Amino acid sequence: MSEKQEIRYLKAEIAGIYPVKVAETGGEQTVFLLLLETPEWKDKALPIVIGESEGFSIQSALSGLKYERPLTHDLIVSILDALGVEVEKVSIDALLDNSVYTATLVLKREINGKTEEINIDTRPSDGIAIAVRTGAPIFVAEHLEKYARSMEEIGI
Repeated sequence: MSEKQEIRYLKAEIAGIYPVKVAETGGEQTVFLLLLETPEWKDKALPIVIGESEGFSIQSALSGLKYERPLTHDLIVSILDALGVEVEKVSIDALLDNSVYTATLVLKREINGKTEEINIDTRPSDGIAIAVRTGAPIFVAEHLEKYARSMEEIGI
């Protein structure tokens, strides 16, 4: 996509998050499969493979679990709150080399009566973990539909 081309975004919801065991040298590793769906994609969801700790963090937030001490994403939200910064949204923007999704955490704050927007490059998993905790909406770039799959194709 050229920089001059406007990217259209669709509001997305988490369709599910599932732990998956994958073989690696010396044993197995657990990763999570995060599925994002939009009404426009009907029965398809965008699968994003994320790390175990990020998957655990998102699952915990979705379940409303609270811990005695803050997890990393809880800490980030506390810092943003203390600085008067609001999480406006997170967007999943592109797929690089058919393997790495890019995302943007969009923040806003008021300074001297003016609203300032701050765009932070983030991994989708971190952005979504923060969005779930703050109730901020999640958006996916419309052009990512070509990577969306039916639940049957995903094996869910």
